[in-house]
Amino acid sequence: MGSEEKGLPEGAEYLDPSSELLHDVHMTLRSEPFRVVIADDDFIFIEGIAALIREWGEFKLVGKAHTLEETYTACARYKPEAVMIGATFKGVSCAPTVRKMLDLNPDLRIFVLASMGESGHVLDALRAGASGFGSRDEMSSSRLRSLLWAQACGDIAFSGSLGTILQGALLGDSHVTNAESAIAEGIKMLGNREKRVLALLEEGLSNAEISKRLFLSEPTVKKTIGSIIHKLHVSNRTQAAVLAAKVGHSEYLGEADEG
Repeated sequence: MGSEEKGLPEGAEYLDPSSELLHDVHMTLRSEPFRVVIADDDFIFIEGIAALIREWGEFKLVGKAHTLEETYTACARYKPEAVMIGATFKGVSCAPTVRKMLDLNPDLRIFVLASMGESGHVLDALRAGASGFGSRDEMSSSRLRSLLWAQACGDIAFSGSLGTILQGALLGDSHVTNAESAIAEGIKMLGNREKRVLALLEEGLSNAEISKRLFLSEPTVKKTIGSIIHKLHVSNRTQAAVLAAKVGHSEYLGEADEG
C-alpha cells in the first residue's frame, strides 16, 4: 500500500470519505462491529490488510480468501456485510463471483481493489453490482480505513486516480448510452422524495446519512433508492449517482421544491 503522503492527481477522487464522520454515523445506529471478508491472490497483501483491521479494532474480520471459490464459500459461510476483493485472481476477473455473491446476499457491500492495468475488470465488477473501487497502488492505511467505513455506512466509494476514468466509462455503459435522454425521461418519473434522495446520493451520502437528513427510516431510503434505480434504467446506485452528477442538482431539486 502507498504512503500516507502520496497524493492523487487533481480531480481523481470520486469519493474519499472522512473515516471519523462515517464512524460516528455508523456507531449512532448500531454497536455491533461491521463484518468483513478480505479476498486477494496476494497472500502478503491480504495479511497486511488483516493486520491493519486488527490494529484499528473497529471492524470484525470474519474470513480471508485467496481464490474466487474460497471467496464465495467464505461469503456463504461467514455471512459478512462487506467483501473487499481483488479485481483479478491469477488473471481471472472477479465479476462473475461478485454477481454470485450478490445473488446470495443482495445487501452485501463489495469493494474492489485493483491496479492501474485492471480498469476493465473493475468496470465489469461495478456492472455486476460492486459498490466501490480503490486503487491498491495508491492505498494508504488511512484511505483504506475511510473506504471501509464508507461501505459500513452504505456509501458508494471510488478512490484513486482511476476514479475519474471509471466514472466516465460508467457513463458510457450500454445501460446509459444515451445518458441525457435517459436522465430527462427518468426525472419526469421521479417523485419529490426520490429527487431529494437522488440529490443526496450524488453528494455521496450513505443510507444512514440520507435517513437523518430527510427524517426517513433507513428501509424507506433503501426502497426509494431501488425505485430511483428502476426509473433511471441503471443497474445500481453507483450509476444513479454518476448520472445525478452529470445533470446537476438544479435540474431536479428545483422540480422537487416546486412539487
